[in-house]
Amino acid sequence: MKLHPTALVVAAVVVTGLTGCGAVAGSAAPTGGTVSAGLGESAADDAQPAATQKKPKHRSTPKPHTTKPHDAKPHTPEAQQPKAHGPRVVSFKVVQKPKCAEGTAVFRAEAVPLIIKWKITGADSAALSVDDPTGTPGTYGQVEKEGTQEFTFSCAGEVGSTETHTYAIYTVGGGTQRHKTLKVSAKVLDRGLGTN
Repeated sequence: MKLHPTALVVAAVVVTGLTGCGAVAGSAAPTGGTVSAGLGESAADDAQPAATQKKPKHRSTPKPHTTKPHDAKPHTPEAQQPKAHGPRVVSFKVVQKPKCAEGTAVFRAEAVPLIIKWKITGADSAALSVDDPTGTPGTYGQVEKEGTQEFTFSCAGEVGSTETHTYAIYTVGGGTQRHKTLKVSAKVLDRGLGTN
């Protein structure tokens, strides 16, 4: 069987690439014997029994190539959790919306109180203010750095109007003061028993 010389060269290159053996420091061929491409038999293969043929000194397996998206950021501990610098209001939210009382003496729906919840870090304590137009911290009083507070919602306006109250939480101590504000509203449904 006669093979084209180009096919033998291509096969030798493929085998050399797959086995990880190749030219080292200027040599043009692997050391230690002939390379058989498996396309035919060579005289060198017949001269050496299979048990005495030299094996390559090392083998490498090609590693799968993976690519990262161009916008991927390196994974660092700082990227997971930002470092806290000074006081911070982590959260300040309504956990139960208020509802004004309604109905008659026979079919009465009682008012639903407002419940707010907060969490502060990096401060010595916290202060809560309610309906304070001056922005003075703590007009309602000092509170824990994390907690909840229930408020009976004032529904003193005209029937059909909307009552709005403002709640603010402030950090106290530990650095620059921080605060967050909530405006909470409820519709006035009636004037109460005996006033309709």
